[in-house]
Amino acid sequence: MTMHRRTTEVSEGTQASLHFGDPSKDMAALWLHATGFNAMTYRSLLAPLGERHRVAGLDMRGHGLTDLPADPKALKSWHVYRDDVIEFLEKEASGPVVLGGHSMGGCVSLLVAGKRPDLVAGLVLADPVILNPRFYFWLHVLPFIRQTNKMSRQAKRRRAEFPDRQTAYESYKGKSAFSTWREPFLSDYLEDGFREAHSSEGEQVVRLTCEPAWESATFSSQRNQPWGALKKVQNAQIPTVVFRPNIRPVMTNKVSNLMSSRYRELILRERHVGRTKRSLTQVLRPTEGEKVTLEGAPAPLAARAPGDQGRFEYACRQISSLERTGANSRDEEILDI
Repeated sequence: MTMHRRTTEVSEGTQASLHFGDPSKDMAALWLHATGFNAMTYRSLLAPLGERHRVAGLDMRGHGLTDLPADPKALKSWHVYRDDVIEFLEKEASGPVVLGGHSMGGCVSLLVAGKRPDLVAGLVLADPVILNPRFYFWLHVLPFIRQTNKMSRQAKRRRAEFPDRQTAYESYKGKSAFSTWREPFLSDYLEDGFREAHSSEGEQVVRLTCEPAWESATFSSQRNQPWGALKKVQNAQIPTVVFRPNIRPVMTNKVSNLMSSRYRELILRERHVGRTKRSLTQVLRPTEGEKVTLEGAPAPLAARAPGDQGRFEYACRQISSLERTGANSRDEEILDI
């Protein structure tokens, strides 16, 4: 599937995106990446879907090839990401799209749907950053609370420059955070995750496109309102699918259970059968013949999917054909995906 790059002029600069499928078609789905990642990271997920639909992945502010102001000191919440995506959809989409995202991208997708449900036909959230409601309550009641966390501190110390991409690849490949990544995720991440630059000594190097200070600020800027957005999504009857790995998930069991109990007609939970641990890239891009349980799946999702099809692709295809009133079925089935 041919991929083409596109830049979109917006109020503060330009947004970079990757597009798959016939450019003459209306956009059917948009994917949003995780903190520190970029759209290219998910090329292997998006390309198969482009064989039938026009889909896109967006580099968000401060990430990848997007050129928008990214001042870490000014970032207080992810609402700036939300508003950027809304502006992108207003310019690039002719109608509602299936909006999907990983981690931060999942939360931002939810925030977009909460503010502008008219732009969203369905949600596919891969381990979205949604924390306990009490956490958000205290952040809003006590705005002076410092929002630092472990991931924020680690991001700030992240190495920003390498002599070349191959050196960066070898360094990342051995780190525990990337140990479960299947190829081509890491190679694709590095392609737009670094840019040509010069070191302070004037030497040719590659440098992270997402600056460590911006990544750190993103991790610590949690004054978001995902639970309020979830309620609005429920009221708008937007079909929603949530994927969650069983290894280092962002969403805790408590939060996952709370979401399911509050929004049973909207939330689809996915867990792997057995005790095998699965990382997120394995959840999104399963091996052929692997079995999973879909709990509370809408009826159109409770069916068999081809073995070579990624779950994001499958969810997008099915959710795009759902009638919003048809998202309440509680069928459960084992899928061979």
